[in-house]
Amino acid sequence: MTSDADVIVVGLGVGGEFVAGRLADAGLEVVGIESALVGGECPYWGCVPSKMIIRAANTPAEARRAGKLAGHATVEPDWSIVARRIREEATDDWDDTVAVERFTGKGGRFVRGRATVTGSRTVVVGGQEFRASRGLVLATETQPAVPPVDGLAGTPYWTNHEALEAKQAPASLTVAGGGAVGVELAQAFARFAFSSARQARAAARGRNPRAGRPCRP
Repeated sequence: MTSDADVIVVGLGVGGEFVAGRLADAGLEVVGIESALVGGECPYWGCVPSKMIIRAANTPAEARRAGKLAGHATVEPDWSIVARRIREEATDDWDDTVAVERFTGKGGRFVRGRATVTGSRTVVVGGQEFRASRGLVLATETQPAVPPVDGLAGTPYWTNHEALEAKQAPASLTVAGGGAVGVELAQAFARFAFSSARQARAAARGRNPRAGRPCRP
Protein backbone atom coordinates (compact mmCIF):
# COMPACT_ATOMS: atom_id res chain seq x y z
CA MET A 1 0.00 0.00 0.00
CA THR A 2 1.32 3.45 -0.91
CA SER A 3 1.59 6.19 1.72
CA ASP A 4 1.13 9.74 0.45
CA ALA A 5 2.72 13.00 1.63
CA ASP A 6 3.34 16.50 0.30
CA VAL A 7 7.13 16.17 0.48
CA ILE A 8 9.52 13.29 1.12
CA VAL A 9 12.99 14.07 2.47
CA VAL A 10 15.53 11.28 2.10
CA GLY A 11 18.36 11.83 4.55
CA LEU A 12 17.94 13.76 7.79
CA GLY A 13 21.48 14.92 8.32
CA VAL A 14 22.23 18.58 8.98
CA GLY A 15 20.69 19.82 5.72
CA GLY A 16 17.88 17.30 5.46
CA GLU A 17 16.75 17.78 9.05
CA PHE A 18 16.60 21.55 8.55
CA VAL A 19 14.64 21.31 5.29
CA ALA A 20 12.21 18.71 6.64
CA GLY A 21 11.63 20.71 9.82
CA ARG A 22 10.99 23.97 8.00
CA LEU A 23 8.55 22.32 5.60
CA ALA A 24 6.70 20.72 8.49
CA ASP A 25 6.61 24.07 10.29
CA ALA A 26 4.99 25.53 7.17
CA GLY A 27 2.15 23.06 7.49
CA LEU A 28 3.14 20.56 4.81
CA GLU A 29 2.83 16.83 5.32
CA VAL A 30 6.44 15.67 5.38
CA VAL A 31 7.95 12.19 5.51
CA GLY A 32 11.57 12.20 6.70
CA ILE A 33 13.65 9.08 6.08
CA GLU A 34 16.97 8.30 7.76
CA SER A 35 18.90 5.06 8.25
CA ALA A 36 21.49 6.43 10.69
CA LEU A 37 21.18 9.21 13.28
CA VAL A 38 18.93 12.20 12.69
CA GLY A 39 21.18 15.25 12.61
CA GLY A 40 24.01 13.56 10.75
CA GLU A 41 27.73 14.03 11.29
CA CYS A 42 27.74 17.45 12.94
CA PRO A 43 26.04 16.79 16.30
CA TYR A 44 27.47 13.29 16.78
CA TRP A 45 30.88 13.02 15.09
CA GLY A 46 31.79 16.54 13.98
CA CYS A 47 31.08 20.13 14.91
CA VAL A 48 29.55 19.75 18.36
CA PRO A 49 31.73 17.09 20.04
CA SER A 50 34.89 18.34 18.32
CA LYS A 51 34.38 21.81 19.81
CA MET A 52 33.90 20.20 23.21
CA ILE A 53 37.25 18.45 22.77
CA ILE A 54 38.96 21.65 21.62
CA ARG A 55 37.71 23.59 24.64
CA ALA A 56 38.88 20.85 26.98
CA ALA A 57 42.28 20.56 25.26
CA ASN A 58 42.85 24.30 25.52
CA THR A 59 42.78 24.14 29.31
CA PRO A 60 45.88 21.96 29.91
CA ALA A 61 47.64 23.71 27.02
CA GLU A 62 47.14 27.08 28.69
CA ALA A 63 48.16 25.72 32.09
CA ARG A 64 51.48 24.54 30.63
CA ARG A 65 52.28 28.14 29.72
CA ALA A 66 52.09 29.25 33.36
CA GLY A 67 55.84 28.89 33.82
CA LYS A 68 56.49 31.55 31.15
CA LEU A 69 53.78 33.90 32.31
CA ALA A 70 52.74 33.72 35.92
CA GLY A 71 54.18 30.92 38.03
CA HIS A 72 54.22 27.14 38.03
CA ALA A 73 51.60 24.50 37.24
CA THR A 74 51.49 20.74 36.91
CA VAL A 75 49.06 19.30 34.38
CA GLU A 76 47.74 15.75 34.21
CA PRO A 77 45.30 15.51 31.27
CA ASP A 78 42.40 13.11 31.75
CA TRP A 79 40.64 12.17 28.51
CA SER A 80 37.91 10.28 30.36
CA ILE A 81 36.36 13.57 31.48
CA VAL A 82 35.83 14.92 27.98
CA ALA A 83 34.81 11.46 26.73
CA ARG A 84 32.10 11.35 29.39
CA ARG A 85 30.90 14.85 28.51
CA ILE A 86 30.63 13.93 24.83
CA ARG A 87 28.49 10.93 25.71
CA GLU A 88 26.29 12.60 28.30
CA GLU A 89 26.01 16.22 27.15
CA ALA A 90 26.59 16.25 23.40
CA THR A 91 25.39 12.98 21.87
CA ASP A 92 23.15 11.23 24.44
CA ASP A 93 25.47 8.27 23.90
CA TRP A 94 24.80 8.51 20.15
CA ASP A 95 21.05 8.32 20.54
CA ASP A 96 18.90 10.52 18.28
CA THR A 97 15.62 10.22 20.21
CA VAL A 98 15.56 13.95 20.96
CA ALA A 99 16.18 14.84 17.30
CA VAL A 100 13.48 12.46 16.08
CA GLU A 101 10.98 13.89 18.58
CA ARG A 102 11.92 17.40 17.51
CA PHE A 103 10.93 16.55 13.93
CA THR A 104 7.78 14.62 14.76
CA GLY A 105 6.80 17.36 17.20
CA LYS A 106 6.52 19.68 14.21
CA GLY A 107 4.09 17.29 12.55
CA GLY A 108 6.59 15.33 10.44
CA ARG A 109 6.46 11.58 9.99
CA PHE A 110 9.75 9.82 10.66
CA VAL A 111 10.73 6.57 8.93
CA ARG A 112 13.87 4.68 9.95
CA GLY A 113 15.51 2.85 7.06
CA ARG A 114 17.27 3.08 3.71
CA ALA A 115 15.24 4.49 0.85
CA THR A 116 15.32 3.36 -2.77
CA VAL A 117 14.16 5.96 -5.27
CA THR A 118 11.73 4.27 -7.65
CA GLY A 119 10.34 7.29 -9.49
CA SER A 120 10.44 11.06 -9.73
CA ARG A 121 8.40 11.32 -6.53
CA THR A 122 8.33 7.82 -5.09
CA VAL A 123 10.61 5.87 -2.79
CA VAL A 124 10.47 2.47 -1.11
CA VAL A 125 11.66 1.80 2.44
CA GLY A 126 11.54 -1.76 3.74
CA GLY A 127 8.88 -2.74 1.25
CA GLN A 128 6.71 0.30 1.98
CA GLU A 129 6.16 2.78 -0.85
CA PHE A 130 5.93 6.51 -0.20
CA ARG A 131 4.69 9.02 -2.77
CA ALA A 132 5.17 12.80 -2.71
CA SER A 133 2.62 15.09 -4.34
CA ARG A 134 4.84 18.18 -4.34
CA GLY A 135 8.46 17.13 -4.22
CA LEU A 136 11.20 14.65 -3.33
CA VAL A 137 14.30 16.00 -1.56
CA LEU A 138 17.51 13.96 -1.66
CA ALA A 139 19.74 15.07 1.23
CA THR A 140 21.95 12.06 1.88
CA GLU A 141 25.25 12.87 3.58
CA THR A 142 28.76 11.57 3.08
CA GLN A 143 30.91 9.14 5.03
CA PRO A 144 34.64 9.39 5.78
CA ALA A 145 36.68 8.32 2.75
CA VAL A 146 39.28 5.62 3.39
CA PRO A 147 42.42 6.33 1.32
CA PRO A 148 43.83 3.52 -0.86
CA VAL A 149 46.88 2.83 1.31
CA ASP A 150 48.44 -0.63 1.05
CA GLY A 151 47.84 -2.61 4.23
CA LEU A 152 45.41 -0.11 5.71
CA ALA A 153 42.43 -2.43 5.46
CA GLY A 154 44.12 -4.89 7.82
CA THR A 155 44.87 -2.35 10.53
CA PRO A 156 42.51 -1.02 13.24
CA TYR A 157 42.37 2.51 11.78
CA TRP A 158 39.99 5.19 13.01
CA THR A 159 37.70 7.57 11.20
CA ASN A 160 36.34 10.63 12.98
CA HIS A 161 33.61 8.33 14.36
CA GLU A 162 35.99 6.13 16.33
CA ALA A 163 38.09 9.12 17.36
CA LEU A 164 35.14 10.97 18.87
CA GLU A 165 33.82 7.83 20.54
CA ALA A 166 37.20 6.97 22.12
CA LYS A 167 37.23 6.51 25.88
CA GLN A 168 41.02 6.87 26.05
CA ALA A 169 43.37 9.18 24.16
CA PRO A 170 45.89 7.34 21.93
CA ALA A 171 49.57 7.48 22.80
CA SER A 172 50.35 8.54 19.24
CA LEU A 173 48.34 9.52 16.22
CA THR A 174 48.72 10.29 12.53
CA VAL A 175 45.83 12.11 10.88
CA ALA A 176 45.45 11.71 7.12
CA GLY A 177 43.44 14.68 5.87
CA GLY A 178 43.83 18.35 6.70
CA GLY A 179 40.19 19.37 6.66
CA ALA A 180 38.42 21.03 9.57
CA VAL A 181 37.74 17.89 11.60
CA GLY A 182 41.17 16.39 10.91
CA VAL A 183 43.01 19.49 12.10
CA GLU A 184 40.80 19.81 15.18
CA LEU A 185 41.36 16.20 16.23
CA ALA A 186 45.11 16.31 15.58
CA GLN A 187 45.57 19.41 17.75
CA ALA A 188 43.29 18.23 20.55
CA PHE A 189 44.75 14.73 20.81
CA ALA A 190 48.28 16.16 20.77
CA ARG A 191 47.41 18.29 23.78
CA PHE A 192 45.90 15.41 25.72
CA ALA A 193 48.74 13.00 24.86
CA PHE A 194 51.43 15.58 25.68
CA SER A 195 54.25 13.07 26.20
CA SER A 196 53.75 11.81 22.65
CA ALA A 197 52.87 15.12 21.02
CA ARG A 198 55.86 14.96 18.69
CA GLN A 199 54.44 11.77 17.23
CA ALA A 200 51.11 13.38 16.39
CA ARG A 201 51.11 14.59 12.79
CA ALA A 202 48.48 16.03 10.51
CA ALA A 203 49.24 14.91 6.95
CA ALA A 204 47.16 17.22 4.75
CA ARG A 205 48.17 15.25 1.65
CA GLY A 206 49.51 18.01 -0.53
CA ARG A 207 47.07 20.76 0.39
CA ASN A 208 49.37 22.43 2.91
CA PRO A 209 53.14 22.84 2.47
CA ARG A 210 53.51 22.65 6.26
CA ALA A 211 51.67 19.32 6.44
CA GLY A 212 53.42 16.56 8.34
CA ARG A 213 54.92 18.84 10.98
CA PRO A 214 54.11 18.00 14.60
CA CYS A 215 51.08 19.70 16.13
CA ARG A 216 52.07 22.08 18.85
CA PRO A 217 50.65 21.20 22.28
